[in-house]
Amino acid sequence: MMERGIKPEYECFEMGHLDTILNMAKKGQAPGAPMQFNFVLGVPGCTPATVANLCWLVNGIPAGSTWTVTGVGRHAFPMAAAAIAMGGNVRVGFEDNLYLSKGVLAQSNGELVAKVVRLANELGRPIATSDEAREILGLKPRK
Repeated sequence: MMERGIKPEYECFEMGHLDTILNMAKKGQAPGAPMQFNFVLGVPGCTPATVANLCWLVNGIPAGSTWTVTGVGRHAFPMAAAAIAMGGNVRVGFEDNLYLSKGVLAQSNGELVAKVVRLANELGRPIATSDEAREILGLKPRK
């Protein structure tokens, strides 16, 4: 990644994952700042999906870094709302959650995304275009 200028997304399922990647970046073993993190919360046996845990993780990342939260299962939309309110980003999809609400299966990933868009709109948060998202994440523009 470092030789080819690839910007990774660091997925952290546990609080120790954040410390590990920050130490690796400090030693030059992984690409450093600005960094992109995805905090995956609510996986059984890993970091519980709470706003307090999300705040702890976000407060530990280097200045100028971007972050996303993935709430697994029933935690998807509460964590999405917290991330939107905190200025972070959201990942949703069938890989992490199959339900729009308790007992209501989503018919597509698009339905899950549409619900997050509604949450963002209700909270006054604009949705980035794909070009804006690339800029936010520090990726090269599309050709």
